[in-house]
This record gives sequence, structure tokens and C-alpha cells, in this order.
Amino acid sequence: MTPDIRSVTEIESRVRAIVGEVLWVAADEIDPASRMIDYGLDSPTAIELTIQLERAFGIDIPEDAAAGLNTVADIVAYLREEL
Repeated sequence: MTPDIRSVTEIESRVRAIVGEVLWVAADEIDPASRMIDYGLDSPTAIELTIQLERAFGIDIPEDAAAGLNTVADIVAYLREEL
């Protein structure tokens, strides 16, 4: 993780930007509590999202953990524990 990304707000903003890019949705239209399948997440985009998150935050996200990340809030909570 880059040293300048530390707060929950900063992590959420970065995650929303990545989710928006992968799902073709404006980041500011993404509700952190809404399930990403409501924005069009499917298996191929879930894989792409995981890859993008791993690159952006410099971590590996195991398949079993990725399967439980259904919302932006889930991702942020996971990242806060892992970083």
C-alpha cells in the first residue's frame, strides 16, 4: 500500500474508483452498502476487480476472501484489516 492511503475515507474513495472503473459506473454513484451485483458484477468482472484491488493496494486477496467481498464497505473493512 502506498503510504498516503491510510484513512477509511481514503481507502473507500480509492475502492469506489476501482469498482466504478471495472463496472463502468461513476464512483460517486456507488453506494458503499449496496451489493456490487446490483451494479453488474459477474464472475469475470469479480476476477478483474480482485486483480485491480490487489495491484492498487499491493496485497494478495485469496479466492475465499474475495468471494465474501460483496459491497464496497466489505472491501474497505477487509483492506483495513490487511493493510
